[in-house]
Amino acid sequence: MKPAARRGRRSDLPGSPRARFQRDELLLLLTQTAPEVLPLIALPAVWLWDLTKERCAAAHCIDGCVTVQYALAEFGIRSEIQAVGVGISTTRAAPPRPGCAIGQSPHYNEDGTFNGHTILVIPAAGRLLDPTVQQFPRVPHTARAALPVIGPLPVPGGLGTEPICVDRADHAVLYVPLPAPGRDAWRSPVIDRRAGEYRAAGANLAAHVVDLMRMPAFRDQAARSPYPRLRRLLDALEGMTALVDRCGYRFADPATGRELRLADIA
Repeated sequence: MKPAARRGRRSDLPGSPRARFQRDELLLLLTQTAPEVLPLIALPAVWLWDLTKERCAAAHCIDGCVTVQYALAEFGIRSEIQAVGVGISTTRAAPPRPGCAIGQSPHYNEDGTFNGHTILVIPAAGRLLDPTVQQFPRVPHTARAALPVIGPLPVPGGLGTEPICVDRADHAVLYVPLPAPGRDAWRSPVIDRRAGEYRAAGANLAAHVVDLMRMPAFRDQAARSPYPRLRRLLDALEGMTALVDRCGYRFADPATGRELRLADIA
């Protein structure tokens, strides 16, 4: 089952860094994550894990953001996708400089690839989320650097207008907010035409994450989440059996055989 509706690329960007995230890294990350950010970080982490299994390039920022956006909506969490400029620094003595950030004039190339970078803005959580920072060659090849970036929003409800620096211990990531229409440069007719595929991929991703959160190691954390719909999903799926096949990720009542998708739960 494909984890995202990635646009077809025959060579999948040869020479670009491959996505890297292993199952043990995923499980360790989830055990160390606070309840209020658990669903936010779990979705891109599972998406990256699936990308890694397919040996895909990490540079699928639009596909990742659109898929995670639909998955967040399954949890009742609204988010926005924005193109941003990005700078990377690996030394504390030389933090990233806004003038050196790439992607400040985002656009599509003739071959359909996107010359820029996108992240998710999650106003209700007061967080920004970057699933694919690994795509930049300057990001260190460390376990810490493989994690999706999550950081606080600098102003209520959005990115504001000033650069935002997220310190990641062995590197720092600078995000430069773009004025309109640059922040929406990721939108395209191709994305619109594939909305159904992205929505299905997001629903499957959300179901996968809910299934992980039902595990004893994470159930108590997830139950303390501040997101009411996520808690309702967990309660409704108590005792249900997960089913995963070409028809998608869903759950079945072992007594009656009745199947449920997350969207079927009020």
